[in-house]
Amino acid sequence: MSEGLFRFKAVFFDMDGVILDSMSQHAALWQELMAGQGFRVSREFILQNEGALGPEVLESFFREQGLDPSGLVRAQSGMAELLSRQAGLYLERHAASVRPFPAAGALVGALARQGMPTALVTSSRRALVERCLEEGLRRSFRAIVTAEDVARHKPHPEPYLRAAQDLGQDPAACLVVENAPAGIASARAAGATCYALSTTLSPPSLSEAHAVFSGLEELAAGLGLDLEAP
Repeated sequence: MSEGLFRFKAVFFDMDGVILDSMSQHAALWQELMAGQGFRVSREFILQNEGALGPEVLESFFREQGLDPSGLVRAQSGMAELLSRQAGLYLERHAASVRPFPAAGALVGALARQGMPTALVTSSRRALVERCLEEGLRRSFRAIVTAEDVARHKPHPEPYLRAAQDLGQDPAACLVVENAPAGIASARAAGATCYALSTTLSPPSLSEAHAVFSGLEELAAGLGLDLEAP
């Protein structure tokens, strides 16, 4: 096993913005849906809060924007419906066209050749995973944890604790690859090491990660993996 990997027993990947080049589409849909509710939301806000668009985030948004607090109750009560609508529109408009980052399959394959188990841990629904990732890549992961598989979502540690349990590993021996603050917080709260990719946010926004890489290719090099090896 390559030197960069020797201290880890498993590697967990977030999906959107890490394996799948899909955050531009997700952000645009969220802006569209929130605009329909009368709220102007910046792309940066969506990306900063990827995977964690719950009541606490909405409360923070209203407070920061100085919006009428009475609208918060309406926004929070309609959040479940918005999440469902966003997922449905994403499946309808984008699921057939989004693609993994070019190095995704090679990196997961290189880890498999090293005998390193991997898991996919996403805040997206299982239907999106099945539609957006081709079967060969999906089957490369020994476990897949989606929004439907946990009661509490990122930034809570449950998703990564669940992945560690599924693979029979101590979370402290696992590496997580993320691209957003909520995912980093989830990984760290679970006790895992977290490396971040600056695919959607600049490195200062990812400062809570243990290390930041520009993308999967740089991450692979940091782990000592040759993505072109047979």
